[in-house]
Parts: sequence; C-alpha cells; structure tokens
Amino acid sequence: MNMTTYETSSRLRVLTRMGFWGNLIGGLLLPWAIMLVVEVAVHQVPFVRAWRSFTLHLFAPGYNFFLIGLLTAVPFVILAVLILLHLGTAPLQDPLIPRRRTLGLAGAGLGMLVLAGWTHLEVLLHPDAQGALAYLYLPVILLASMPIGYGLGRVIARTLLPRPSV
Repeated sequence: MNMTTYETSSRLRVLTRMGFWGNLIGGLLLPWAIMLVVEVAVHQVPFVRAWRSFTLHLFAPGYNFFLIGLLTAVPFVILAVLILLHLGTAPLQDPLIPRRRTLGLAGAGLGMLVLAGWTHLEVLLHPDAQGALAYLYLPVILLASMPIGYGLGRVIARTLLPRPSV
C-alpha cells in the first residue's frame, strides 16, 4: 500500500465515521433544535423557559417530542447505515469511486435535511389540527427522497469529477 492509498484510506475512514455519527445524532436532534429555535426566535420565549417547557413536553401525552425526534431520526439512521456500507466498501484503487459515492450520499443527506427542516418549521410556524400528521408521513417522504438526492448528487459528481481520459 503506497502513501497516497493510505492517505485516501485514512480520509475515507474519517469521512465515513463523521457521516455515520453526524446522521445518527443530527437526525435525532434536528426536530428538537428546530422546536427550541422557533420558541426562542419566533415566539420570543427566553431560552431557559423554552428549555424547561421542552423538557416537560418530551414525554408528555399529546406532545411527546421524543417520539417526534425518533420518527424523524429513522430515515437518518438508515442513511447512516448506507454510508457505512457504501463508503466503507469503496475500492481505493480508483479514487474517483469514493468521491462520487460521497457526493451522492451528501446529496441524499442534504435533501433529507432540507425536507425535514422545512416540514418541522411549517408545522411549528403554522399550527393546525392536522399538522401533527406531517410527523407520521415525514419518515416515508424522507425515505422516498433519499434515492432522488443520491441520484442528483451522483449527477453533480459526474459533472464535477469527470473520468480522466486514458
């Protein structure tokens, strides 16, 4: 194993771990962070009071913020496992393959992040009696958007990282 292959392997391992843990933790914390930001920034509630209200409603019937976090996290956990399997098995002989896979997975993650964030903001900023149903459909929508985001990321990777002519 030469030095460039070792450096590529080391960077790929770090990138895989960061993507894995970032998706696991970020997917769970995303809705809770948005809830706190909306309370503080939009409703002008002091942070200490918003935090206290949030912790009281974490498992409260009718609110159950913990369940909302888990429902949102499920697609991100699946993406984290895909990152582990897809980047962890990338061949190092051709450095173009891991780069394209990375951009594809980044496209999937970014698309899911934007869609989940937008959905949570819409539900919190425009409360409705049926608004909570969005939390039930959100995991399905995020799972359906994952291959679309991956495909867009791969198309961008193919455009930005063309195969070198032999």
